[in-house]
Amino acid sequence: MLRQSGTISPDRPVLRSDWEMFIEFRTRLRTWKDKSTQPDGPIIDDNLKHPRKLASVFHLALKQQMLETTLNSALPNSRVRQRLISGFTLIELLVVMAIISVLIALLLPAVQQSREAARRMQCKNNLMNVGLALSQYEMSHERLPPGSVNATGPIKNEPTGYHMGWIVQILPQLDQRNVYRKIDFSVSVYDPKNAPATGIKLSVLTCPSDPLSGPDTSYAGNHHDSEAPIDLDNNGVLFLNSSIRFDEVGDGTSNTIFIGERIRGSMTGWASGTRVSLRNGGAPIGSEKPNSMAAQPAGPQPIPLAQPVPANAVNQGLLKVGGFGSHHVGGCHFALGDASVRFTSESIDRTVLKYLLNRNDGNLPADF
Repeated sequence: MLRQSGTISPDRPVLRSDWEMFIEFRTRLRTWKDKSTQPDGPIIDDNLKHPRKLASVFHLALKQQMLETTLNSALPNSRVRQRLISGFTLIELLVVMAIISVLIALLLPAVQQSREAARRMQCKNNLMNVGLALSQYEMSHERLPPGSVNATGPIKNEPTGYHMGWIVQILPQLDQRNVYRKIDFSVSVYDPKNAPATGIKLSVLTCPSDPLSGPDTSYAGNHHDSEAPIDLDNNGVLFLNSSIRFDEVGDGTSNTIFIGERIRGSMTGWASGTRVSLRNGGAPIGSEKPNSMAAQPAGPQPIPLAQPVPANAVNQGLLKVGGFGSHHVGGCHFALGDASVRFTSESIDRTVLKYLLNRNDGNLPADF
């Protein structure tokens, strides 16, 4: 049985008796060598007198002696042997580093997605607070604030004129009463007297995903359903000298967009009632995002011929407002008239978007 196994194992039941006898025999033999005298008991007792048992024990002793001799000759220093046994090789180190690198590569996108999800949630809460502030203003004054206050129209995107925006009107509802008290309504929003108040950055008006900083706003009111200057005849809810009541929103407040996200670029400030705080549905969502493909038509485009520059080209640029967008992936948030916030995809149908921006078009509500 021992010859068939070829291994030294005290756990195998076949070799248990032989192993015990080998340990006893080796102990007696070492005791005899150390004392240089014959031990009290015989080295070989009656259990070992059987030829097969004795051969088995000597076979184990021979293997044990050969193993110790080989180990001592290869590693004579016990400290070196311990160091080699407890250490690891360069290949093992490289394998561990490769496994850690793979795990980091797998976990990093998940961490980034969780951070973006947290930023989107914070942005949604900010927009909901602005929507609730509009609702509270309407309940207090029985009408929504004007999108922009100015003696003449349409509104030009330049720091001239009165241009007191709708965000200034709802500062008390946004718990910014001190900022509201510091604004002098007898002068323009661009007057140096108002610079200390309008130069403050308000966190409730800033999307966490927006990389820009400064006293600007990431949220803009709806003044029209298509590209048009900010004027008296817009069909949104916040436009030039507007005074819209909830009763005048014929499509219902839950089916009409009041506020949406915008890509910040102009640093006129959140108090300005220009394209900084007002937008329309004249462009696809996210068309103003850097490297955006939303506004580019598919397929090859013909090279335009050289044409003379119109005389009113400068005025056309100053009157352009632009559409909504955000730095979130795939779309942006919109606050409806009931203060609910919806994340809308960039691929939304343009007709559906126009229906949502028009306060009284009479069309049936569509899913978005």
